[in-house]
Amino acid sequence: MPYISSIHTSVPEHQILKTELGDIGEQWLGEDVESKERYKRIVGGAGVDKRHYILPAKEILSLNGLEQRAQLFEEYATKHLGLAMKSALDDSSVAPHDIDALLFTSCSVPAIPSIEAKVILESPLRNTIRRMPIFQHGCAGGVITLALGSRYAQLGAPVLISSVELCSLVFQPENHAGTQLVAAAIFADGAACGLISPDEGQVEILDTQSFLIKNSRHLMGYDIFDDGFHLCLDRDLPSALAQQAPGIVKEFLEKNDLVPDDITSWLFHPGGIKILNFLRDVFEIEQEQCHWSYDVLRECGNMSSATILFVLERFLSDNTLKKGEKALVMGIGPGLTVELVLLEGAI
Repeated sequence: MPYISSIHTSVPEHQILKTELGDIGEQWLGEDVESKERYKRIVGGAGVDKRHYILPAKEILSLNGLEQRAQLFEEYATKHLGLAMKSALDDSSVAPHDIDALLFTSCSVPAIPSIEAKVILESPLRNTIRRMPIFQHGCAGGVITLALGSRYAQLGAPVLISSVELCSLVFQPENHAGTQLVAAAIFADGAACGLISPDEGQVEILDTQSFLIKNSRHLMGYDIFDDGFHLCLDRDLPSALAQQAPGIVKEFLEKNDLVPDDITSWLFHPGGIKILNFLRDVFEIEQEQCHWSYDVLRECGNMSSATILFVLERFLSDNTLKKGEKALVMGIGPGLTVELVLLEGAI
């Protein structure tokens, strides 16, 4: 089976602290007192202390129309994917010309051609590399690139997996609905790139699985209106996960002759503090076994598909997983889909 060799990330220069969000809420929500009070409560319990953005808050609050957003995505997504990819290549013993495929995921702006094509042509990667841009998997996209990347690597050549999410470009200033308030409290911008090797690395990818939950299409995604994309997060999402996630994970582990107690480390996509707390409690695990997800949420926010790669970067840098120990990666995305990757320590 293939291995994860390394993960590298890049964040934009503009940082917004939790303590600044009161003033930003005043600028954004103006005379809408009810929404301002609700936003204040959401920020207080979101578990996010700071985030990074490609623009200052004032400019994000004035975003208008898809054309401007597309132009910004082209500029900044290309920049930060390039930075993350350069770090991944510089940290690898693999020659760039030996890399066979690049998987790229984003759900921020549907640029065509996808921006990873431009990054490839400005890099030492060969222009005959296989490309797979992915758009509609949302927050689960990072886990899906891990799974698909492992399949590609089994063909015998190294594979790059990557993500750029500029969630600020999906912000809709005129929308004061509850979902938009939540999004403004937790989402952020960031990029990541990693290398999957067919024969060596820090952790081995043992197995992967996708599970599509019935009658759940309405729980997560985008509503598309004339002014662009509007995030949709249904209030029934946590209860749907409560009903389905334990059985999905149990079945996946049983297929690998494992039970939850055999998992040393749990790497959850930090979609929000409530979802993290639910997953921690339902699987009866200690905070120390999943703290990387909480750390990334607190220090970087939710960067959609890129976030799980930030979690993996921190996890790998800790060298926590000993040879033979198991870790489980979980992503949740539109569909509603639950994406799982089983890892084993290799060194």
